Amino acid sequence: MFDKKGKSAVVITKPVRRLKVSYVRKRHEDPKTGYTRRISRHASLTLNGDWLEQAGFPTGTAVNVSVMQGKLIIEQAIE
Repeated sequence: MFDKKGKSAVVITKPVRRLKVSYVRKRHEDPKTGYTRRISRHASLTLNGDWLEQAGFPTGTAVNVSVMQGKLIIEQAIE
């Protein structure tokens, strides 16, 4: 993804994306009866689009997510 001078060969047309944190529901069931005991909600952020591949994250890429107050950093995992 880099040219001979170490610069990115792919141009990211929109380097800042605005997304919204939503939620997913998790069903908690009683192990004996299988009935739902309760449903909880958890924050969720979905990333998808061709821009991920343009940024160097093709399908199947392992990533590390660094978490800080008010900030997430997503980087390719070194395998």
